[in-house]
Amino acid sequence: MTLKFCDWILVLLFGCAVFFYFRGIDLAAGGDSIDEDVFDKKLLLFILDFQDFSCMTCLDSFLGLYRQLPYRFKTSNAWGILVVRKSEKQDNRQFWIAEKKLRGFIQANQITFPVLMDRSRFFGGSGKEGSSVLLFDGIRNSVDRYDFPLTGYQFEEIFEILNR
Repeated sequence: MTLKFCDWILVLLFGCAVFFYFRGIDLAAGGDSIDEDVFDKKLLLFILDFQDFSCMTCLDSFLGLYRQLPYRFKTSNAWGILVVRKSEKQDNRQFWIAEKKLRGFIQANQITFPVLMDRSRFFGGSGKEGSSVLLFDGIRNSVDRYDFPLTGYQFEEIFEILNR
């Protein structure tokens, strides 16, 4: 599988963000303090494609995963990004509709981690369509990507990694 240039940029930027997260570098306090438990950190990043709001198997898979997450992933170790794909009609109305549906979805399903809108279409430009979850694992020093809907094996694998 080959990665496009946009994919490499995306991986590089996330790599930098995750490096600072895992290494515990406190940029505000001088920039070189290291947490003692740096290798114990795990982070989930949900990339939610707005078009998947009409895919019931994708939503059910996401909600099934979310509902079984350990508490710390529901509150502080998970983030979400809502991707709105380009359409022929490029205007702010598209974002307004997506944001309104997102608020309703979050409220109805009691999603507690933050979900940000990708207004710059940074994540939508990666060429990969559909919702997915990225699992950053400091213990294994790796990043894994799982596309929704998840298979039973993927579901078990995610929880095996999270519970290590």
